[in-house]
Amino acid sequence: MMRLRQAGDGAMLAEFSDRLDPRAVADVRALDVALNDAAPDGLIETMPSLRSLLVLHDPLRLSARRLRALLEGLADNLADIAIIGRQWLIPVCYDEEFALDLAEVAATKGMSTAEVVRRHVSATYTAIAVGSFPGLPYLGGLDPALVLPRRVPPRILVPAGTVAIALEMSNIYPQATPGGWNILGRSPVPLFNPGWEAPSLLSPGDILRHRAMPRAEYDALLAGFGDGSLLPHETCRA
Repeated sequence: MMRLRQAGDGAMLAEFSDRLDPRAVADVRALDVALNDAAPDGLIETMPSLRSLLVLHDPLRLSARRLRALLEGLADNLADIAIIGRQWLIPVCYDEEFALDLAEVAATKGMSTAEVVRRHVSATYTAIAVGSFPGLPYLGGLDPALVLPRRVPPRILVPAGTVAIALEMSNIYPQATPGGWNILGRSPVPLFNPGWEAPSLLSPGDILRHRAMPRAEYDALLAGFGDGSLLPHETCRA
């Protein structure tokens, strides 16, 4: 259910959940599309986030009362707006060299490392947001049995391609950056390139699954993506 909050004279916040929820992500995207399609006079900008949509408006042309009525009317029909995210299959190598925290995660959860990997690749993830660092996806849908807090302290540098989990999410680091998530493996798939038409491979609402692969395949894919003989848009579409 949508909750509307006034956020100043020229802004209104439409909230759909108080937690990480793929359904809320879908509702935010649907409302964003519906509102921009309606294009009311006085609409300035919309800013979608994990579970809410911030609407900036000119109060002299689009009053808060009229905007509220418009948003409530649009929210009643969100189920009729079909926004289907692209589907991806992203390979991951869980070899010990890449899986810096896999053994610790397994011990903490009372599982074997193979069971942790099995649960990680069995999940279906939804990109609930992309950002923080260019192309970094926040992937909801992690198996509840793998939920863990972030590491304290975080690592100063996490290699590009690192696949890691924290809280109720999984992610893939597009660049080498600091990070405090629990590292399970590494993917050779590039997620961000400013030379692409859309620089980020993944977008909010996209659906993603993983498959485990051996080190030899990782090396071959890394070389192919590196020299341009392979393109992730073609190789990794499910």
